Amino acid sequence: MIHYKIFENIDKDLIENLINLKKKSSLYVFQSPEWIETVINNSNNFDKLKIVFIYNNDDTILVAPFCIKNVYGCKELCWISSDIIDYNNVIISEAFKNDNNFKSVWKQIIKNISDKCDLIFLDKNPEFILSNKNPLINFEYKYYQKSFQLNLNKFDYKIFYDNKNNNKSKQTDRRKEKKLKSGDDLVNSYDKIDSSNFQLVEELIFEKISSYQSKKEKTFEYQKIINQYKKLVSYSHSDYKFNLSILKKNDKKISSIFGVIFNSTYYYLIPVTHSSEFKNLSPGRFHIMNLINWSIENNIQSIDFTAGDEPYKYSWSNNYFKMFYYIKPLSAKGAIRSILLNLYYKLRKNYFLKKIYHYIQYEI
Repeated sequence: MIHYKIFENIDKDLIENLINLKKKSSLYVFQSPEWIETVINNSNNFDKLKIVFIYNNDDTILVAPFCIKNVYGCKELCWISSDIIDYNNVIISEAFKNDNNFKSVWKQIIKNISDKCDLIFLDKNPEFILSNKNPLINFEYKYYQKSFQLNLNKFDYKIFYDNKNNNKSKQTDRRKEKKLKSGDDLVNSYDKIDSSNFQLVEELIFEKISSYQSKKEKTFEYQKIINQYKKLVSYSHSDYKFNLSILKKNDKKISSIFGVIFNSTYYYLIPVTHSSEFKNLSPGRFHIMNLINWSIENNIQSIDFTAGDEPYKYSWSNNYFKMFYYIKPLSAKGAIRSILLNLYYKLRKNYFLKKIYHYIQYEI
């Protein structure tokens, strides 16, 4: 029999239950117990936690990490999330079945936990949870962008590269690569990130934020991001491993990639092309080429570039899935907020309008 329980506090028992579920479930790294706990403990805008456990008899079959936020006086039911989370979704066990019983219980749950809310707003919902269809996605969820991956299973780099690039692009790559490699002092390193070298990540994130600010684009809060990543790095027995790759020329950083490895997937989190005299030689492009070959050598099965409309994500992927959002107003206050949210998603479909929107947000 399917039944459920809602947790409004996080404690050791809850985390232990999530850890046990992780061993027999489908989840992205962003729904790991450590990530959920870190986001909760480093956020101050959650009014109430609403972490839903659904059981089939005594077995946990699904967990939904929800919360209620107060946004400009509007109470929203939303995911437990932050800027370090690229996908928001439920955690489903191997025993989960998306049948009518589940759908009926799910409707009851949403009605129950949103009873005193003005709005339901669920963003960053992936079409798939690894190889499984996301059980929440239906006609009420709206598509807004794609997420890109590079599947490295039986992967042939030469065939992939030849199919993705015309002769002119290949010629340009050869010319730029020759200039970059001139002098044999081009060095690429891959280092595991822990507490002892976390300063490298702090420097990288500071430079990334500074780049956004120089373009007058809305960006994330530096200290909040640092606190969350620092906590995640501190878990000594975690299943994920943070990695920082730095491409140097003449002992000078020209490109950096910060990522995390989990279940044989490399999650491509924060890339930076550093200001240097080599920037016009596309060091970030050659860095990705190196990352692909390094991943193959280290038995990585997939590189997840995550969601976004950056051209390089399409150029270096051989797979994608859609991303969705869900908005449902439950009061007059929620209706006003839903109009603004829907406007945002309409604007972001156009690159120029999206830039204007982020500029206005930055100025505000």
